[in-house]
Order: sequence, then C-alpha cells, then structure tokens
Amino acid sequence: MLPNLHSRPHGRPHGRFHNRLPRWHRRAIYAATGTLLLSGAIWLIVAYGLAPPGEPLPAPHPWAGTLLMLHGVAAYVALPMFALVGHVHMRTGWRVPELRSAALALCVTLAFLVLTGLGFYYVSTESALPFLRWSHVAAGAVLPCGLALHILRGRRMTRGS
Repeated sequence: MLPNLHSRPHGRPHGRFHNRLPRWHRRAIYAATGTLLLSGAIWLIVAYGLAPPGEPLPAPHPWAGTLLMLHGVAAYVALPMFALVGHVHMRTGWRVPELRSAALALCVTLAFLVLTGLGFYYVSTESALPFLRWSHVAAGAVLPCGLALHILRGRRMTRGS
C-alpha cells in the first residue's frame, strides 16, 4: 500500500496516492515533446534521407533551417515545462521507490538532451559535431519511450493503490 502523499486544501486526505500533473501541464509536455520528436525526425529525413547522391552529409535542404529553428523553439518551450515538474511532482513522487528508476532515467535523458543541444551552439570543434549529433538523436529517440514508461508505471501505481 502506498502512502498518501497529497492532502486536500483543508488537510482532508485523499483516499489514494495521486501525483498526476495538471491537465494543462501534461498537454504542454506532450505537445512540446511531440513537436521536438517530429521536427527532429523530419530534419533527419531531409538532411540524410533526401540527400542527393555524393552530397556531404548532412546535406543542405530548403526545409532544414526551418526545421532546426522549430526544434530549437520547441526546446525552449519544453525546458520550463519539464523544469516545472520538479516543483511538486518530483518531490512527491521521489517518496515512492517503485517510480524512482523511471523518473531518474527520464531526468538523465532530459539533461543529456539539453547538454548536447547546447553543445551545438557552444562547441566549436568540428570533430565533436558527429558525436553531438548522433548522441542527441539517440537520446531524443529514447525520450518518448522513457516518458511513456514513466507514465505507465505511475498509472499502474495509482490504480494499484
């Protein structure tokens, strides 16, 4: 049985564990994550999949700049949305040992994405770009899986209490 970690405003406890983000916050995270995933995936397709034969990769494409701009703006929107999770959701959820591993993996993935994304701007060594690019792509592919795992585990814990 999970501990009751939330109380109603006047101290009356809920009947079960609840640590769900508000609807607006969940939707904002899902929208930002979806935009990041789509803009990154489409950029990969146009920069690598649609490259003319013999063109150095990533190949320039008319959409590439717009897609990277959209990706960057979505990242700036997503960053505070994910940061706001720490205010209550993480502090409360950390008390549940069964959820820690998925939450920690999600936090590490997000931090890695932020650092590799910043690396594109601030690392001037040309030889570092392939590592930054492909590690960012790999972490970006893992993020939706980690987010889904975290949500499913949290829902299972909520239903089980």
